[in-house]
Amino acid sequence: MKIAILGAAGFIGRIAAQALSARPQVGELLLVDYNIRDAKRFAKTLSPKCRWAMADAGRSLELTRLFAGVNAVASAVGPCAEYEKRILLTCAEKGTPAASIGDGTLSAADRREVHDAFRRKGVAAVSGCGMMPGWTELLSAHFLAGGRTAAGERQEPAPRRYLFCSLDRFGGYAFFRRVARAPGREETAPSGSPPGGYFVLGEDFFGLPPGRPAVFFRRFGRTLGALGPVGKELSAAILFWLRGSMESPPGTPAAVAGISADGECDAATAAIEDRQGRLAGVLLAEVALKLAGGIGGEKGLLPLPEVIGREEAERIAGESGGRLLTESPP
Repeated sequence: MKIAILGAAGFIGRIAAQALSARPQVGELLLVDYNIRDAKRFAKTLSPKCRWAMADAGRSLELTRLFAGVNAVASAVGPCAEYEKRILLTCAEKGTPAASIGDGTLSAADRREVHDAFRRKGVAAVSGCGMMPGWTELLSAHFLAGGRTAAGERQEPAPRRYLFCSLDRFGGYAFFRRVARAPGREETAPSGSPPGGYFVLGEDFFGLPPGRPAVFFRRFGRTLGALGPVGKELSAAILFWLRGSMESPPGTPAAVAGISADGECDAATAAIEDRQGRLAGVLLAEVALKLAGGIGGEKGLLPLPEVIGREEAERIAGESGGRLLTESPP
């Protein structure tokens, strides 16, 4: 099979490419990025299976010319607020299954539009294949104690999600832009989460290790971010430039995605530690691989937990250096 990776020269794209290049089912891997020089260099060092191509993810015509013979697309392009919907609709128009890293940006109306577009073409897609959303949804569906009722519906209130990360070892520039665009007030750490500074990120939490990472984010992310769009872009650039100096305390994982059933101290919690910073990219690769294989003829925009089950999630975590943690209230 042939799989195309969009944003292949970025942080998540490189990890997804490494994972897919090692799979025997993949006969050809197309690495697509606006930075063609990095994509070409990476493709040549990765595997003889790899080809490379240049495309602007914001231009549908540049993408459609690359999709001939492609069995599935894995999109690691960000920020998703700018690109995800357009990329998914372009894939749907060509009848090409697609997995997107996502970051919770699709509105209910956009999800319906994307779902209908893929159903009309008879193929499937999955949005939110990273850490949050992504692993948080797998934790909620498969690992959180009492996560589903007997009828299979989510319990209320919905679990609160958090993403904790070491900025020196996790995320590319698009990720820094995401967190710099929505720096909220500082909050107490969610139940079961690693120690550090936590900030509201929409309806979720974003956490950083104590010390320089949290201090720098307070200083640049929140202060400059309050100055409007230009300030947010500037804060993202400064934080990304300083990432090498924001080393985390020894033993700190690259990232942790987690959920708490109700945010209380006695909440049921579930989390996954990402020691190597690989889990988001590997999850994206696994979903793209399943979509390329047809996954039973499913159509439309599918929930991630319907594509990746509990045993598969445990396998992916184990093979990628992840550690699943669960806790139930007494």
